[in-house]
Amino acid sequence: MVLYFSGTGNSRYVAETIGAILGDEVISMNERIKCDDKAIISSQSPLVFVAPVYAGRIPRIVEKHILETRFDGNKNAYFVSTCATTPWITGSYTEKICKQKSFHSLGFHSVIMPQNYVTHSDILTESENDKIIEDAMPKIREIAKTINAGIPLPKEEPGKSLMSKVLNPIMYATMISAKGFYTTDDCDHCGQCVKRCPLNNITMENEKPQWGKDCTHCMACIDGCPKKSIENGKATLGRNRYYNTKTPQL
Repeated sequence: MVLYFSGTGNSRYVAETIGAILGDEVISMNERIKCDDKAIISSQSPLVFVAPVYAGRIPRIVEKHILETRFDGNKNAYFVSTCATTPWITGSYTEKICKQKSFHSLGFHSVIMPQNYVTHSDILTESENDKIIEDAMPKIREIAKTINAGIPLPKEEPGKSLMSKVLNPIMYATMISAKGFYTTDDCDHCGQCVKRCPLNNITMENEKPQWGKDCTHCMACIDGCPKKSIENGKATLGRNRYYNTKTPQL
């Protein structure tokens, strides 16, 4: 069983590709988190968790959901993370999750996918992002092949620990918030940002999106806005947006 969390589609794409190769069920943790779904998950096949790297670890809301969910059946677990450059030492933290859940860890591996963090970085062009996804496919297929064989993922060289150990808690305390998000006059009140927010942090008031206090900086709202009408302060003005709607090409 493949379970994923994805803000702008990268981890969804990787999860659906792996699921298609394995012929296994794919479940969105976004939907479960949004609905506060704590239903037991029972799987006869290994558990494959796919999630992005946020500040050197998997998102806190993903870790929380995994820890609060009961898993029955197969307890073999793989973790796959998407990132723009390096996973830092995310793998050491997924190992801790496995110990807490009594999973049998079969390894962690990362996949380089397009940058989506528009609030802090500019986004590449569509053709450049397509090339990154194309280049990632051999690794995604190899990961799926390894999982299908039921053997551990090969260990990859970890990045430096500074981001995961030191900067992660600092960033969550000072940067990971909904502060600064707003809509321009181009907003057509479609409500896609409301639907996509995994924390139900966006509501429509007087036909305008309003952000609450909960935010995980998944970028689903700002990158997924069809009208590109969402901004975050002045930093995002004029920047490209990135939202992956591709389906797996096997």
